Amino acid sequence: MLKKFFARLLSTLKNALFYLVTLAFVVDFYHWLRKLTVVKLLKVIVLSVISIAVLGVIIMFALVHYPATQIPVYEKVDQTVYLDQGWGKSADSANRQLYYYTPQGTTLKDMEYDWFAQLEMPWGQEKFSDPDHLRAYGFIVDDKKSADNPFQLPVGFTQHYNQARNAKLLDITCAACHSGQLNLTKDGKRFGIRIDGGQAMHAFTTMKIGHFVPTMIAAMVSTYGNPFKFERFAKNVLHTDYNDHAKAVLKDKFGTVLMNFLKQGYNDVSKGLYPLEEGFGRTDALTRIGNTVFGDNLADKNYHVATGPVSYPPVWNIWKFDWVQYGASVKQPMARNMGEALGVGAHINFTDSYGRPLSKEQRFISSVMPLKIHQIESSLQVLTAPKWPESIFGEIDTEKAARGSKLFTKHCAGCHGPFIASDMVKAIDAPLKTAEEPLWLVKTFTIDDIGTDANAAFNFINNRFDLSKTGLSNEEIINTVRPLFVRQLQRLATVALKSTQLADLLGKKDIDSQDFTFKTQWLANNAVTFAKLETSFSGWQSSYSSIDTLASDIEKLGDSNIQLDIKTMLIKNQLTAIDKVLNQLNINSLTVGEALNITGIIIRDKYYQDNNFSIAKQACLDGYAALDLPQQLLAYKARPLAGIWATPPFLHNGSVPNIYQLLSPVTERDESFYVGRREYDTQHLGYVTKPLANSGFKFNTLLSGNKNMGHEFRAGYVPYKKGNGPQFGVIGPELSPTERLEIIEYLKIHQDSVETKPANAQNCAAL
Repeated sequence: MLKKFFARLLSTLKNALFYLVTLAFVVDFYHWLRKLTVVKLLKVIVLSVISIAVLGVIIMFALVHYPATQIPVYEKVDQTVYLDQGWGKSADSANRQLYYYTPQGTTLKDMEYDWFAQLEMPWGQEKFSDPDHLRAYGFIVDDKKSADNPFQLPVGFTQHYNQARNAKLLDITCAACHSGQLNLTKDGKRFGIRIDGGQAMHAFTTMKIGHFVPTMIAAMVSTYGNPFKFERFAKNVLHTDYNDHAKAVLKDKFGTVLMNFLKQGYNDVSKGLYPLEEGFGRTDALTRIGNTVFGDNLADKNYHVATGPVSYPPVWNIWKFDWVQYGASVKQPMARNMGEALGVGAHINFTDSYGRPLSKEQRFISSVMPLKIHQIESSLQVLTAPKWPESIFGEIDTEKAARGSKLFTKHCAGCHGPFIASDMVKAIDAPLKTAEEPLWLVKTFTIDDIGTDANAAFNFINNRFDLSKTGLSNEEIINTVRPLFVRQLQRLATVALKSTQLADLLGKKDIDSQDFTFKTQWLANNAVTFAKLETSFSGWQSSYSSIDTLASDIEKLGDSNIQLDIKTMLIKNQLTAIDKVLNQLNINSLTVGEALNITGIIIRDKYYQDNNFSIAKQACLDGYAALDLPQQLLAYKARPLAGIWATPPFLHNGSVPNIYQLLSPVTERDESFYVGRREYDTQHLGYVTKPLANSGFKFNTLLSGNKNMGHEFRAGYVPYKKGNGPQFGVIGPELSPTERLEIIEYLKIHQDSVETKPANAQNCAAL
């Protein structure tokens, strides 16, 4: 029987192939047309139209209704608890509302605020912005409306007025990704513990069917295509301005924004930009910023494949850090925040509508709002790390925590600090900080030492961007960046070398290394001694401790002329080295750090100049007069650990579900686990990893970018001493289960230092 079946199948295929090759089907189609009557033709047309319509409905149902069926059911909490992190315990405290709902100039493809609020679900009349619906995606939504949040949208969803569109646009601010919540059921009551400045647990950037953005697009398609749905939408948006003309204008504008979303989705999928699913609680921040700012706005060659997603880091105490970002790449608060705003979708003018460079006066105008950004930054300066809520999470075992404190000091404090900068260092890096306002030096560790997944670090160094379409030249890049390095050398000359003479010389316009002169022959006769001094001085950006005593060391080497010659040569060599690096920059091939640094400086300077801001006001807005001097390292930083218990999952890529596993060998860590729920595990300090039906992202640590290796306590550890080889992730000896739990108990109460707040709120607007 089987043999006969295959024989018939082969014969059928041969006949079909002969029918196609000989074009016999063309002759048959011709004869069919000759026999076709008008009535039969009309039947064919009607049946075809009906078939196409039915197929369209099926496709629309699949694209629009199916995503809505994938949305998880929200697990309600009975009470939201606000910890006092410096903002009070009420939802409506001024700093909390400011942080949650102050715009920064971003937009989702020009989506208007009222549109988002009035958009209906793809199937039915339920609002897409219904609080419980958006909570199901992992967004945090306050329990009630407020003056700054009239539609009860998620934390971080606000609005700003756009003059060009004469509309209020939906603005996604930093609070959307840097606010957390931990849920726990106690005595039959479910509590939601708000962690302000903590880690988000949504999948905002994930394009998998059923998630936030795909379902929002489906809702927009349904609204645009369904006349009854659009009628309701138009009346809700236009209110008393509703009429046929206004409705038509609205539909045209709405269709344009919808098309922008569809184009973006097609672009991301067709180019395969995001093959590694980010899931809940993380995003490939720097690659997405690069793709958004330089890919969408300039050239396809600037798109890069995102393979290094990172968790949203907590933001308390960051105003104290000398370096931020996981790779310790940004020093200035304003630069950090503007880069984030650009990545979330702030408008920026690079070229005209034909892709041609704009004039210098027009280019690099952006929708970023530096004054608003500074307000947000100021609110964070009074935000403290969360305190363990004993009444809900359980009392601290003080004896156990005391044992854990000793273990923490032995195994953790040496890397995580914090390390308080000296007055000299603070005067160089953050000269506007008072004696009460600390600067913390964070340690960085190479990827060979810390051993964690290297993708994020490699991508930051290796991804290249072409900015030539902006009209910028290499010379303009140098003229943009060089003055900042010269200003830093001025500070070094004044503070570290104690030479006002050199500082004045560095204030000369277009200072060149050839402008330095010498009075003695000491340098020629003492090359070895000078080389040691230069080694100490050249590490100023990453190792300030080496220049703490430099001025006093130089004083011992000769008279005032000799001292001045030594200091002059130190500055001259640094300026020569800076010029060498700057001359190697190429507008056609910049790293993401270089490209964002140059873009940010130009945007910031243009905004300051256009608004006639004084030098003092600029320094205040930048953040304690910090200069925008980036660095690029194949490394990750070790941040201080106050409140770390409230920020699961762990490591930069979120690959370890709880602190207990972080203190364990890699072999004892989960190879895969579910992320997406907020249920908190008070014993191991992490989220419960059991999935709900239709909910959660299965985190596979075997994938590149998701690796859970590194930061490992296990047998084979070699205590650090100078000259050791790479550690490859083994940072401490294997800890017993009891020791791990003791460290965990201590981490519940650990504080990095005595809590400090700014001496006075920075009122930059008054300067």
